[in-house]
Amino acid sequence: MRAVLIVAVLLQFGQRPPLAPAETLLEPKLLSTIERASVEGKPGVIPGTDVKAGEVALACRAGHCEAVEWAMNKLATADVARPARTVRMVVGESLPPNTKAGVFIAESQGQNVQVLRGLWSTASVADEVVELFGRHAVKTIQVRAYEYVGQPEWEDEGIPVVAIVPPADPSGFERVSVIAAASAYFLATLPNAGAESLLSHLTVGAHARLAEDGRRAVAMMGNQQRAGGDVLVLLGQAIEREQRRMRSFERFMPTPVDPMLRSRIAEMEKSITTVWSSLGITSSPFVPAAERLRGRAGEDRRVPALSTVRVDARVTPPPALAALPNGRQAVNELLNFIDGKRSISDIRDAVAAEFGSIPLPAVVDYFQALANARIISLR
Repeated sequence: MRAVLIVAVLLQFGQRPPLAPAETLLEPKLLSTIERASVEGKPGVIPGTDVKAGEVALACRAGHCEAVEWAMNKLATADVARPARTVRMVVGESLPPNTKAGVFIAESQGQNVQVLRGLWSTASVADEVVELFGRHAVKTIQVRAYEYVGQPEWEDEGIPVVAIVPPADPSGFERVSVIAAASAYFLATLPNAGAESLLSHLTVGAHARLAEDGRRAVAMMGNQQRAGGDVLVLLGQAIEREQRRMRSFERFMPTPVDPMLRSRIAEMEKSITTVWSSLGITSSPFVPAAERLRGRAGEDRRVPALSTVRVDARVTPPPALAALPNGRQAVNELLNFIDGKRSISDIRDAVAAEFGSIPLPAVVDYFQALANARIISLR
């Protein structure tokens, strides 16, 4: 079964030149090949072989782009096959068309290399790829949930962005450029010979991230270890986040996606739901959060949808939202989760699981203001 799946994945880019370096995500050959490459020159684009395959962005902020320039230069001179997707250097918020993912290198800070995962609304394989290459490239690395460090906010376009923060020590600077280059190249060549390894790591990584969420849930339950609605929301939304991450693998596959691959991903999604009952907080089987919590008192079942007509209007969030510790990001996530299917209560739950307690009345007021400004519709 596994051998057949590998063949099926590789056949989806049969026109792509063979990729020798990335035989597996854990193979150090790609990292060492890129590390040996020159940093001379200033290419802004590494052209791909397939325009329809999209692009991968290596992003930075003006004045802090040296590590990205190094990464691009190393890719341009490394002894590797030309990727299927274009790899492009992007400064600021400008978003190239058909971008599949972004890898952002932030301003240096701290003592160790840091990897900051993307937002929950666009949970992606990009997080997994950057983390794996990072752990392989440096001895000490910190991997944390989303934190704003200047990364472009492309999530409203459905584009995942993972951030790498170089250490203040200049000795770690080149390692960050190598991690970024290897990650962007791997994403630009998917599906490649490391695709099967990535699928396996997605399941392992999901359990590791859900363990972090489980510790948060246990702390929320207190000494009596009683699971309230907020605990169930957290765990349910965390499972759905990891399921979205697994499905994002298809984002890097040419269409139509092979049915065997889609079946494999569905099995992976189902496998991680065992976390729901393994913590012992409830005996009921896992079901999607929206179905499980439907019928709560005070919930708002109206479904927002983004307007099809562009409206140049700004709506100030209610003070209760703006005052939150991650107020701007939380407000942005409220909009990112609008898909024409989730209700206002469903969206509030998703963002509360990510950023902490968010009052539903404030969310309702905000969506009503957006509807009054014709930015969204409510049904």
